[in-house]
Amino acid sequence: MVKREGMLSGNLAEFPFPSLVGTLMSAGRTGRLVLKPPFLEAEVYLRAGQVVHARARSGERGLEGEEALDLLVGLKQAPFAFEPEAHPPHTTLLGGLSVPARLAEAQAVWEGLSLPDNWGYVLRPHIPEPLLLQNLLGLPADRGYVLRLGPEGEEVELPPEVLAVLAQLEGKRIAEVLLAPGVLRLARILNTLLRMGVLQAVPQVALDPVPLLVLPIYGPGSGVAYVDEALYAEWARAIRHGFRLRLRAPEAVMEVRPRPSIPGRLGLLEEDLKRLRLRRGDRVEVVPEV
Repeated sequence: MVKREGMLSGNLAEFPFPSLVGTLMSAGRTGRLVLKPPFLEAEVYLRAGQVVHARARSGERGLEGEEALDLLVGLKQAPFAFEPEAHPPHTTLLGGLSVPARLAEAQAVWEGLSLPDNWGYVLRPHIPEPLLLQNLLGLPADRGYVLRLGPEGEEVELPPEVLAVLAQLEGKRIAEVLLAPGVLRLARILNTLLRMGVLQAVPQVALDPVPLLVLPIYGPGSGVAYVDEALYAEWARAIRHGFRLRLRAPEAVMEVRPRPSIPGRLGLLEEDLKRLRLRRGDRVEVVPEV
């Protein structure tokens, strides 16, 4: 933690939130603790060492008071700064020993979970055919369901509460889902779904499509596309996660591998050329997809 011109600053990766708040309370500080994790705005106000207000918000969604503290305890990394003598817009916490107790309870819950550190990751249900999400959502919500997933038909039980949350997750960031009443309950459900494998957390990819010329690759196999190793490396640096390749017109999603010395080209195996009705020199647009 760095002190500069009366202000304290640092990162929760080195100074966890409960310890940070405890230090400010012990020092009898008055002011505002500002946290800046990705996709969240958060602040905690202290008055003479007592925590009197906490808030976390993203867009139109937000939490205050104890629920906000529950959420902030789960942050594993985020820049912070303490602004002395700032006063809260209103009071949502009574201070006293209830705040350290709440922080300790929340910390015990979060330590048992393994959500991604980056709450900007987007959530995506991972339910194979024929168990499409829209089919599951039509089932009565008063009982749980056992799904058979994976190549060996592993059985996974989804309780009604978990199924109801799953129905609302697709395309949302982790931070957005957690910004709702019952933070710790939602965190447990997300952790369960991710552990079961019926939910994935992936980075949001916003890269422009790249036009490439089709290049036949001779040999057996199918479902694999090749791009120049420099382009592959560029995508890998930007995404920092496993990715596939999406072709546009014709639409197809394929495994992608780097290949040297084919700049501006998309290498496709013979079977895929026939399936996609493409020929050498055809121009296609491709974009990486997580």
